[in-house]
Amino acid sequence: MRSAAAARTDVTTEIPIVRPTQRPDDPPRRRRGAAREDRVRQTGQLPRVQPEQRPEQTEPPQEEQKSVARSSAIMFLGTLVSRVLGLVRSPILLGAVVSVNAPVANSFDVANKLPNLIYMVIIGGLVNAVLVPAIVRATKQSDDDGQAFINKLLTVAIVLLGLATLVITLAAPLVVKLFASTMDAPWFDVTVAFAYWCLPQIFFYGMYTVLGQILNARENFGPYMWAPALNNVIAILGLVLILGIYGSHDPATAGDTGIWDGTRIAMLGGVHTLGIIMQAVILIWPLRRLGFSYRPDFKWRGSGLGDAGRASWWILLSMIGGMVPTMVQSNMAAGATARAQQMGIPFDEVAGNATYTSAYTIYSIPTSLIVVSISTAMFTRLAKHAADRNMVAMRRDTSKTLRMVSTLMLLCTVLIVVLAVPASRFIAPTIAPEATITLSRVLIAMALGLVSIGAVNVLDRAFYAFEDTRLAFILNLPFQVLGVIGFAVCGLLPPQWVVVGIGLVMTLTNTGAAFLLGYALRGKMGRIDGKRILITHLKLLAISLVVGLIGILAMRWATGVFHPEASFMSSVLVMIVLAPILTIMYFGLMKLWKMPELVSLEGPARGVLRKLGINK
Repeated sequence: MRSAAAARTDVTTEIPIVRPTQRPDDPPRRRRGAAREDRVRQTGQLPRVQPEQRPEQTEPPQEEQKSVARSSAIMFLGTLVSRVLGLVRSPILLGAVVSVNAPVANSFDVANKLPNLIYMVIIGGLVNAVLVPAIVRATKQSDDDGQAFINKLLTVAIVLLGLATLVITLAAPLVVKLFASTMDAPWFDVTVAFAYWCLPQIFFYGMYTVLGQILNARENFGPYMWAPALNNVIAILGLVLILGIYGSHDPATAGDTGIWDGTRIAMLGGVHTLGIIMQAVILIWPLRRLGFSYRPDFKWRGSGLGDAGRASWWILLSMIGGMVPTMVQSNMAAGATARAQQMGIPFDEVAGNATYTSAYTIYSIPTSLIVVSISTAMFTRLAKHAADRNMVAMRRDTSKTLRMVSTLMLLCTVLIVVLAVPASRFIAPTIAPEATITLSRVLIAMALGLVSIGAVNVLDRAFYAFEDTRLAFILNLPFQVLGVIGFAVCGLLPPQWVVVGIGLVMTLTNTGAAFLLGYALRGKMGRIDGKRILITHLKLLAISLVVGLIGILAMRWATGVFHPEASFMSSVLVMIVLAPILTIMYFGLMKLWKMPELVSLEGPARGVLRKLGINK
């Protein structure tokens, strides 16, 4: 059950790029070349080269391939740099300013998470699923290179996003009430104050996405992927300034709202909003360099924007449905901190909203860097097979994608479960040792569901390839309902275990959704290569259990599995030594079992190495 709480720190990495040069009706050059070679072998004569078939005109596709490779490398590096800077910003520096379990950390986390969540509901699904192809189509088919359509699109975005942002910001107390009604009244007021500074980000998130997709449609990919790095740099500088003025978080004053006056709240909320503003504004310059000049255009009738909105209905409805479990989860986490304060339990021992977000930051890395890259690369092929009604190829590629994703996600599960404590210490070295243990427990609960969230992602894309977003929404809906019930039940647990329970509910609901989606997909494809998929997963689970057990025993011998006093350097050393050993053991056991999935991963692995410049 993927709730919108998946609150990514940026909204760039999972938006598929649609390239206008990739036309399905382009003649297959390689096949024509092969045909010429056959004629030469049969006749012994070279064919006459027509003017339009001169050899020098076969070179542009190679240049185009080099351009695609360069663009992929730029996007990969931009995402990687943004992720690294994001970890420096939060939880390292933000942890130093507000900790991860303190009430103020929960207040800021709720307020700063709201713009991303609300933006994704208002326009995120529309942009991701519909507007990108619309921009590409307008660019290709119009005489003005899509200028008129883009002017209309930007005008609609500015007007609608502006109005929505204004209304939502003015309604900040009500919005916060939806996500943090269980907070103590003083900290609720602090959260509302933060929200006034953070909610304007909605407008700039939207403009950043629309401007970025215009650049992508014109094959200028770099600025869109690198702009979040600027956002993180600004936030990092702001947090360093706050540390210089106010110092680091003091556990002795963790329960005191009085130290968070208007100026301090404005600085923390303001620097994060400034980063989002600059993330959008910086994209204006590359657009101007491409010759684009914006002029407001309110003639929206007949522009195609209405069709785009209707086409995104089921995706939009799905995202709205995902918001409900997020509200419940956020309230239960906030209530855990409030109850801990009333019961006199130390804050470092109780996970709240900020701890959830920090754990999710680690948990989501395999999904964004592995699952999305593999499933997005395969999506075009799946869509073609579905359009051709080639169910044999559809089953083959769906099965292959699912098995590849599960192979890597189960390895990530083993590594995260075994190395949860040193990983938490590594990404949050500024928090108390007890808080590290609290963070690691939440992380383990989430990581147990990595393989199921990977499967859900792949199976959802198979439904999208059939253009059946409606059925995908209906099948996911029961698990969103179960998620709401499960999160509410978690609120009855002792405060120390509420967010851990939330992580386990996510794991269980995602697992159930994966099984139901797979079963329903049989009706569309006839069968889903179920026997091979089942056997592969059983083998991978057995390998994971063996490697995980060895890893836990090694951790216990080295530092203790949940040793709260592990230093930063010892944590780094443990990860450097143990992670490669466990990875080699994992793939080594796959090789001994002669699993074909290992061979399937060699191609993508070489591609990643080439991007990094390691394997030329």
